[in-house]
Amino acid sequence: MQFEDIVMLDIPDDSVSGLDVEASESPKSSDSLPVPVKKEYPKLQQWLMNEADLEFQFDKASYSNSVGYDNDVVEAQRAYVTLIYKIVADLAKKGLNTVIKAENEDYIGVVSATSRDMGASKELGYKHMLVNDAFSHICGEFNNFYERVTQNISEDNDLAYEDLHCILSCLEAHCFVPSERQRPELVMRWINEYDPKPENEYINSIMYNTPVPYKHLQFWTMYLGTLLLRGMFERAEESLNHSQYEELAETCPGLHAIIEDFITIISTYTSMALKGEFAKWKYTVCDFRDNFKSMRTGISDPQHVTIASNIHDLLGLMSGLPKTTASFVSTWYEMYGALSLFQVRDDPDVHQDYFELSLHEKGIDIDSPLDEAFRDIIQKKYLKVVLLIYDLDSATAAYVGKLFDLKGFFNTYYEDITDQIIAKLKKATRRYVSDYLLTIHAFECFEIHGLVPVAMGILLTPLISSEDEFQKKEIVEKFLPNYQCLTNDDLEWALTICTKLQLPGVVQSLLLKQSDKSLDDGHIYEALNSLVGCLAGKSGTEQSKLAMEKVHYIVWKLLFEDLLLNSSPVPDELLTNLITDQVDSDFPVNPVIRQCLSPVAVLTEFFLSLNNSEQDLKNVSRLFHLLKFKYLPAKYFPLLLAQFLPLLSHSSFEYQHYIIMIDLIDSYEIQQKLSQNKEEAEDLYKYAATTLPDKNDLDWRVQLNKTGQSIPQNIEDLTRELRERIMEKIGLVYMGA
Repeated sequence: MQFEDIVMLDIPDDSVSGLDVEASESPKSSDSLPVPVKKEYPKLQQWLMNEADLEFQFDKASYSNSVGYDNDVVEAQRAYVTLIYKIVADLAKKGLNTVIKAENEDYIGVVSATSRDMGASKELGYKHMLVNDAFSHICGEFNNFYERVTQNISEDNDLAYEDLHCILSCLEAHCFVPSERQRPELVMRWINEYDPKPENEYINSIMYNTPVPYKHLQFWTMYLGTLLLRGMFERAEESLNHSQYEELAETCPGLHAIIEDFITIISTYTSMALKGEFAKWKYTVCDFRDNFKSMRTGISDPQHVTIASNIHDLLGLMSGLPKTTASFVSTWYEMYGALSLFQVRDDPDVHQDYFELSLHEKGIDIDSPLDEAFRDIIQKKYLKVVLLIYDLDSATAAYVGKLFDLKGFFNTYYEDITDQIIAKLKKATRRYVSDYLLTIHAFECFEIHGLVPVAMGILLTPLISSEDEFQKKEIVEKFLPNYQCLTNDDLEWALTICTKLQLPGVVQSLLLKQSDKSLDDGHIYEALNSLVGCLAGKSGTEQSKLAMEKVHYIVWKLLFEDLLLNSSPVPDELLTNLITDQVDSDFPVNPVIRQCLSPVAVLTEFFLSLNNSEQDLKNVSRLFHLLKFKYLPAKYFPLLLAQFLPLLSHSSFEYQHYIIMIDLIDSYEIQQKLSQNKEEAEDLYKYAATTLPDKNDLDWRVQLNKTGQSIPQNIEDLTRELRERIMEKIGLVYMGA
């Protein structure tokens, strides 16, 4: 493992993310998907050498497209990534976020068996156990994910996931073994999953299509030999028990006794090996083999002699004899697995010898990248392995890379790199391979809505060790304004992050966006609540100015104007109850919202009281308050004045009321002469005069029509009509009528 290995192992700039799984049938046309923006990250070597940084490159179109896009594959993938993130994040919560090392020792990748401090050794072993368990859980989650999507993904992805499954299985057998005693069984599981043997057709031909299986020419060395060298002891025992060898008790008692003893040896392998009694079991095998010549005395039938000879060969295999083992296998990994089972168990130092011996005897498959990956794992070329995993699935590679770092598997590379950094910069800043992979993985997750929490978790927890807090804050600040809060929980989560990182500007951006969503969904109060929250932030910003404009739009355009044109409250039960003060006392209402809605509340009360003539004086007072409100947009003044027309027809007021009305009309006419926006008020009034609301008998236009009075068609006619009626009422007051 030398630093030079890194040069040829860079992640391609245009590599396809493991988060972009291609489904065989997608409910969304590929024509509607935006072309992903090509990301150009620095090479791993450059980054590790402190020569370049990873810059956040966010593809907004890809993120937007992911919102609401779902199918079985996407859902399964999101669940898988979230689960394996939590597995590794739990290690960080337990303090496992840097290379596991013993006190006063260099970084190490395996548990030290010679630690002077037994307490420290126990702690070290516990940490490695946690990492091993984490890897085992990742393998389990991947298998569940693969099983869930295998029928719905493209053939290329299916092949990639099959390869990844085999690589993870090989890694567990060599790098994340729960205990040395379990290693041979894990090795055999990896081999049997990668290259399953014997095939079902072959089993059928031996066991079911042959009247007496034990007499089949290939039953012993080919069929039974394959089962034994593959560690399938239970199946081997069952096959022998169903081979009809019992007839030999009559025809050849000596061979029958040999088979009986042979079955006993096979049946006890697993239990004795896992109890640490492998040496005792192997002694029995070797003793059986050494005394076999005397046991076969008396066997004369040629077929029986051949069977006895085959059993002797199988005993040689089970004794771990290299040459005999080589004669039973066709590949290096089969021989490697058989030696792991039968030569020496429970010793971590012998497997490299088994590997080299197997390569020498059986050679390699130079055309198989997967075969090469297995060899790299056994030869501890961990960087090559993790980058191959990256090519297959970048998400899995990121978390496996973190476990590699915790185990210290990349330490040799780091030592070479540190020497070069010191030589060039005279300052060594440690960077980790897993940080590189996790950071890019986080960037990918930011472009998938359902995985944004994972991206945030990677950045804001100790999973990444080399990213400084300022850079993390910059990334979050760049992304969060684009985050689409689909629920209130989403918004609360995003605001909590902003509070933690002190990002007031992002808070305002999120609240602005949420107000737009609430308006689109017809939730006016929620929109106002978001906007008021935005105004509570830093003043003078573009966001606060925009929030004020939106509040103005909602209060005056959506609510007040709608009230004036329809003469009835807006069809929003929550808002109406809030305005009329009919909400529970414990319902939280921001005082600023109450203040903003006060003009709407006054006008609502006015319309709700029109059917009560005893409220006429109070209603006139409400109109006076609105007309005198200094923030009232001028375009609404004429429509408010028009509300006096039906009141003047059927009600009498005191003299001062009429004088106030005249003063208000005079003030408006003076303002209109100076106004640059006369057309706006005129257009709104003409629209109201010609558009009557449905089923509202109390509307001023309906009231005028009912009494046979014409509706003034413009503002000039309106003010003239009002003056005439008011003067008439004043005259009646003077006359005492």
